[in-house]
Amino acid sequence: MKWTSYPCLENKRRTVLLIVFLAALFTGLYIWFGLWGLVIGLILVGTSVYSYFIPTRYEMNNEKILIKGLFMTKKKQWIEFRSFYPDRNGVLLSPFVVPSRLENFRGVYIRFGNKHYEVIEYIEKKINKKKQQEE
Repeated sequence: MKWTSYPCLENKRRTVLLIVFLAALFTGLYIWFGLWGLVIGLILVGTSVYSYFIPTRYEMNNEKILIKGLFMTKKKQWIEFRSFYPDRNGVLLSPFVVPSRLENFRGVYIRFGNKHYEVIEYIEKKINKKKQQEE
C-alpha cells in the first residue's frame, strides 16, 4: 500500500490562516529585529512547520513501514509496534501495549492523506495479527 500525504492541500482554510499568520510574524520580526531577526525566525519557525508544507510518502508492506520526507527516510518493522491510536488526521503506532507518555517519542505517526479507511484497516490487520501470534 502506497500513498502521499499533503497536509497543506488537505486543509486549505488552515493553510491560508497559517500563511497569513507566518507573514505577520515574519514582518514583525523584520520590523523589530531587522534582517538577522528575520533569518533566525525563518530558521526556527521553518524547521517547525516545514513538514506541513512538504509532502510525505508512505509505504506499508508485510514486513515494514517506510516513511519518506524531504530530509529523512524512516524504516520501521511491524514487529516494533504493539498498539495504535487513530485520530482525525492519522494514526499513532505505538511500541507499548498500554498507553504511555513515551508513545509520542518512540511511536510513529502516520498521516492518512486520502486513504483514511484503507490505512486503518491495514494497520488493524497487522497489529491484530501480531497480537494473535503473541498469545
